[in-house]
Amino acid sequence: MGEEEVTVWARVRHEPDRSYAVLVDGPDGEVEVGRTSRTSDVLALARAGAARLFGVPVDRIRMGDGLDFPRPPYGRDGQWVRIAAVQDRGEPSEAEDIGRLGQAYWFGAEGAWFVTVASSGTGVHPSENLDFAPTVTDDEVAAFHAYISSSARQER
Repeated sequence: MGEEEVTVWARVRHEPDRSYAVLVDGPDGEVEVGRTSRTSDVLALARAGAARLFGVPVDRIRMGDGLDFPRPPYGRDGQWVRIAAVQDRGEPSEAEDIGRLGQAYWFGAEGAWFVTVASSGTGVHPSENLDFAPTVTDDEVAAFHAYISSSARQER
């Protein structure tokens, strides 16, 4: 008979320095299993920490109901953000967005933001790649609204 999976529950806590503390419900209650500054590392950190807590291999850990990744306290839906970094700088379609203004909406299932950028559309961006206090010019706002209006007309 094969070894059974262990189902665990985990959550993320946003830290003041914009890093993420990963907490797992272990045999003795909730325990912080690590911290990271990268959204992409959170799930692996939760699984590895749960494996340590339960004394099982990582491949036996199953995340119950996923990972609770609440909206960060420094962001709100509809706010202006500036793309400060991208996942793959070598990908021209991503790299050209660096420095551009966008409008963000929280996408909790990914622990990231949907960001619409004029001329390149909407993509999913982790918090650490965004500037949440950008300087915004009237020309940028006008270009954004013109892009949105043009896109809406094309969909009809």
